[in-house]
Amino acid sequence: MAGYPEWSAGDERQTNDFLEWLHSQGASISQKIALTDLTALGRGRGVVARVDIEEHDELFSVPQSAVLSTANSELRNKIPEIDQLDPWLSLILVMISEYNLGQLGRWFSYFCVLPRHFDTLIHWSADELKELQGSAVLSKIGKADADKTFAEVLLPLAKKCEHIMAGRSDEWFMSSAHRMATLIMAYGFDLERDENAQDVDEEGFVSDDEDEKPKGMVPLADMLNADGDKNNARLYHSPTLLTMIATKHIKKGDEIFNDYGPLPRSDLVRRYGYVSDQYKQWDVVEIGSQTIKEATMKSKGENRNAGQSAVSLTENELDERIKLAEQWDLWEESFDVSREAGNASHPYAGFDPALLQSLYVLAAPKEEFEQLKHAKKAPKPAFNPASTRMLMNVLTARREDYYTTCVQDEALLQGLGMEDPSNITQRRKQMAIKVRLGEKHIIKAALLYLYNNHTAPPSAPGSTSKGETNGNNTHHGAKRRRLDSNSKSRKLVERR
Repeated sequence: MAGYPEWSAGDERQTNDFLEWLHSQGASISQKIALTDLTALGRGRGVVARVDIEEHDELFSVPQSAVLSTANSELRNKIPEIDQLDPWLSLILVMISEYNLGQLGRWFSYFCVLPRHFDTLIHWSADELKELQGSAVLSKIGKADADKTFAEVLLPLAKKCEHIMAGRSDEWFMSSAHRMATLIMAYGFDLERDENAQDVDEEGFVSDDEDEKPKGMVPLADMLNADGDKNNARLYHSPTLLTMIATKHIKKGDEIFNDYGPLPRSDLVRRYGYVSDQYKQWDVVEIGSQTIKEATMKSKGENRNAGQSAVSLTENELDERIKLAEQWDLWEESFDVSREAGNASHPYAGFDPALLQSLYVLAAPKEEFEQLKHAKKAPKPAFNPASTRMLMNVLTARREDYYTTCVQDEALLQGLGMEDPSNITQRRKQMAIKVRLGEKHIIKAALLYLYNNHTAPPSAPGSTSKGETNGNNTHHGAKRRRLDSNSKSRKLVERR
């Protein structure tokens, strides 16, 4: 592992060595671009246009043989079982093996320009993670599960290969595995399978499971930063090359951006270790099914609104309604509410349709529920008085998962001042506050929209409290709930 010099801002030697190595591997790099130090902008290295670039111009191409992947590694000859591993796990083991070869390894110059320090959530301390209390992203870190998999699956294989362990401790291996997993998550690509090697099912269809696609580290392609909807380049796949093409006109001096897709800032910091306001538009609040169940039971018989009483259900009755929602494929482990809630022309924009449909079933009067049980189709998304009241109760309960208010978070951000790149603790706290504040803003806006547009005036003064609709949380120390979300589909060679 020796021989990897630390990179310092302004030192171009490693960059030049990397580009020289890349050319030696058969890569073609346009003279219209430059790999540049963007540390002053908080981005490390990045690719910038040296002259005006036109749409469809080729920026660079990298041979498939230069990709750091399981298929290109000699480790397959030493550990044949590696081909049977999940693509993520096999690439982790390959990268540890290749990294340990140091200057004798084929990808030494490439490893020299890859980061060694990370701000992704798996590297945060317990105290730092507490700043994200309330955000569903905490349930997605998965460090304990990763530790178990690394120890039970990868470590025994690594011990079969002397140059990987070479007397090193199990703790060293676990740390290395986490580092390589972080690099893959932040910089790796899904690669297109060889058509002749793809698995075909009994009906002749090829699997499109993202998790089963080969993974690879594509040198230079992973040097492109991403920032919201500024993307102006895309990576294209062919049997022999991976080629980056400009997707629009790029002015001289402008940075060239890849596309991470519409990620909320919670996933941005989890996977890539930074937060950008350019991604604010895609923030979401995840509402767990358990939150809905608890809010429904807690509010039974309460909050008479619009002349209609909230339906009062026993636990068995609630379970019966949930089973009906499940039969219609409506009930999920979690539902999303986005920034579009109440801000778009479509009345249901921003609210997961399945959430509105499920609440319609849960809030239906008992006579109507009996009719729903015999219906052939699920009800359409709607804001009726009963389901709207229930949705407001659910959002209010979800707000209580956060231990600070919007006003408090805004004051905290102001007090922290300008971000100091050298202060890791301050930087991570600022990112956490921005994530949780963005989620609370969504809840606040959704409650205000529902109150103003889909509820009748209260039957008596004070029947709807200010605290219920102003988005400020006055409850502290709320219990965390585990919320899982389904991963979004991605194109063949989009970055993980």
